[in-house]
Amino acid sequence: MIKRCAVLILCGFAFAQPVVAPVREYLRYTRDVTISQPGKQNYLVVDAAIWARVRPDLSDLRLYDGAVQVPYALSEEQASSSTVEREARILNLGVRDGRTEFDLDIGGEAEYNQVHLRLKATNFVVSATADGRDALTGSAGRKLSTSTLYDFSREGLGNNFALRVPLATFRYLHVSITPAISPREITGASTSAQHEAQARWISAGRCHSSEQVSRTTRIACDLDPGVPVERILFTVPADIVNFRRTVTLSDVQGAPLCSGNVSRIRMKSSGREVVTEDLALNFRSSRERQILIDIDNGDNTPLTVEKAEPQSLERRIYFDPAGKTAVKLYYGDEKLSAPVFDYARFFHKEADAIPAVMGVESQNPDYTGRPDERPWSERHKWVLWGAMLLAVVVLALLALKGLASDTPAPK
Repeated sequence: MIKRCAVLILCGFAFAQPVVAPVREYLRYTRDVTISQPGKQNYLVVDAAIWARVRPDLSDLRLYDGAVQVPYALSEEQASSSTVEREARILNLGVRDGRTEFDLDIGGEAEYNQVHLRLKATNFVVSATADGRDALTGSAGRKLSTSTLYDFSREGLGNNFALRVPLATFRYLHVSITPAISPREITGASTSAQHEAQARWISAGRCHSSEQVSRTTRIACDLDPGVPVERILFTVPADIVNFRRTVTLSDVQGAPLCSGNVSRIRMKSSGREVVTEDLALNFRSSRERQILIDIDNGDNTPLTVEKAEPQSLERRIYFDPAGKTAVKLYYGDEKLSAPVFDYARFFHKEADAIPAVMGVESQNPDYTGRPDERPWSERHKWVLWGAMLLAVVVLALLALKGLASDTPAPK
């Protein structure tokens, strides 16, 4: 029984595990946070200095008011949109003075700022005007907007069949389209109230001046430590148009990371000009600190790139100051797991949230670091090995004693 208890105690010491908990003394870095409007929702932007010190998932960020944690919610500032679409009836469809015209019955009291047409026409550029009216007959309507509609199926550049108007509630819209689309090519229409939020980005590195390698424009970039790179944005002079170039990203050893295209197309049709461009290449880095950008110019004049910039989606720390004018941000504990706050579970981003101001980074003056949290067996290997050797010796002695007792006495 005593032997069994000794074994159990030894195993308990060997496999005991400590609990990982948020303790300010275990967080290596701190920054003062100044709050100018403590009665509103505030936020902090995770900058390059923080990214260089935190866990990749930002789980070791903590806000403290004295010794008390301040709940927060992390948010990626991605592009977003909300749309409520309603079908509209087409009335009085026909041709007047060479233009295709019709009325849309929006119905109800719904707000809208876009009109989506369903068209069978292809390969065209036209101008469309929209006038708002409260009644089909009577006084002239109010001119709301003029939009350019186009379809570049032949060039593989997509289309736009939407008229954008200021936010309106007119019951009727009168639409007039320049020649190129006949009434039979208009098959339907709908309206929507679309509210868009643009993505927000921060710089995630710096790129050097470009150099020419045969027919390739090459740009070397240094990435900020820890910052997740999600796209490369190219700046090309506005007077350079009608290009599409293949772009390849690779590490410094030449291993490919991703590829895609950058382009700017200016098309003219029926006296109308449309410019479409895509100068961002989506890219998600892992551990690369340097990358190479190769732009294949084919047999064309090398593309002039004024600037190439690695960028990361802005991450924000939203919190409710609850009347406080100052708190502290702590981070830098590689073993700390993500917090669980009701504030984050039920988080709602306020449109008038206020940016709080962070001071410069400093060492946490109370930092002690975590105690040695390895299992007891890892920290005291000599004890474990000694116990094992002692057990072997004891077993050997017991075996010898047994052999001696089993030896028959001489006659």
